Amino acid sequence: MPTALRKFWDNLPPPAATALAHVGSLAAGLLAAFVIHYVLYRIGLPSKPFIYVAF
Repeated sequence: MPTALRKFWDNLPPPAATALAHVGSLAAGLLAAFVIHYVLYRIGLPSKPFIYVAF
């Protein structure tokens, strides 16, 4: 971790650091869920490109 970020983190009060860690964890989890959902959605699409299906 960069020293400036580590210094900022160490200066936070414990409840704020815990809350910030929880928010970061939630954001990372939501991002991972979005990526997995998108990949599973793309797997279900037909393999032909749309232009060939339309004509």
